[in-house]
Parts: sequence; structure tokens; C-alpha cells
Amino acid sequence: MKSKPQPIYQFFALLLTYPTSDSLSEIEKDYCQLLSNYSETKQLIDRFQNFVKSTSITDLEELYTSTFDVNPVCFPYPGFHLFGENFNRADFLVKLKQKYQEHGFIAPDHELADHLPIMLQFLSILNTDDILAQELLEDCLIPALEKMTEGFKSDHPYRLVIQALLVFCQKQQLAIAVG
Repeated sequence: MKSKPQPIYQFFALLLTYPTSDSLSEIEKDYCQLLSNYSETKQLIDRFQNFVKSTSITDLEELYTSTFDVNPVCFPYPGFHLFGENFNRADFLVKLKQKYQEHGFIAPDHELADHLPIMLQFLSILNTDDILAQELLEDCLIPALEKMTEGFKSDHPYRLVIQALLVFCQKQQLAIAVG
């Protein structure tokens, strides 16, 4: 039996949030069980976790910042990767925020609605067969993750996380299509 994807979306949201000692401990505790039915995704996260174990928290914080806050090809904002900085992205952000409100999801005020961890947290509350979940995967997350993956150097540790998330989202999309 496949594990439910909702906790896995939350897990990836945590992985793609600024690292702290608490978050790293929570990730270590949960990931093997959560990903046990997703071997390709788990293998990528295993490699990332091996890197994390051999890296200081300070170095992880620096890597996170230099990766996601400084490098535009890796910005964790799917709307940016799909639309750039223009009216279409602004329209996407407004509509996304409306969908959050319609589903009773409260996104933090200090972050844009298309921040990848927030979108993943939102996906974690949707039913997998929800049309909105399907649209977010197919029209937004998968194309944005593909672009992000291309933007990373092949040996970058966070590329493993983005690749793992992409593989997981593609499997979810396929599972929805097969139904």
C-alpha cells in the first residue's frame, strides 16, 4: 500500500525551508518511513541526508541562502519560474491566494503565495484527486521544478532535493491520471 502523499508534501516543505537544528532532526526522524514506498525519491533524499550529516549547521545555512536567496535560477518560487516578474505572475499570486482562502489554508503574511514550501503545505491539505491539486502539479510545480533542476549544477546537494520532489510530483500526477 502506498503511503498518503499529504505528509510527504509537508516533509518536502520542511526540507526546502531554511535549515535549523530542529528541522534537521525532524527530517532525519521521519524521512525513511515517509518515503519507504517511493524508492527513487528516497535514494535521492538518502544522498542529501548523507551530505547533511557531514556538514555543519552553519555551512548548511550558508548553502541554503546562497542557493535559494541569491541565485535566481534556484529561487523557490514556481510562479517566478513560470512567468518571470510580470503581470502574469502577479495574477497567479492573487489567484493562488484566493484558492488558499477558499480551502481555509492560512499562508504566512511574510512570504509570497508561490513560495515552494507554502505551496507544498497547501498541497498537503488537498485530496489527491482534487482538480486543484492536479492543476498545481501539472501546470505549476512540475514545470517549475524541471526548470529549477536545470538551473542547478549537477553536484549541488539541493539539486537532489528538487529532483526528489520532481520525481515524487510526477508519480503523483501519474497516479491521478491512472486513477
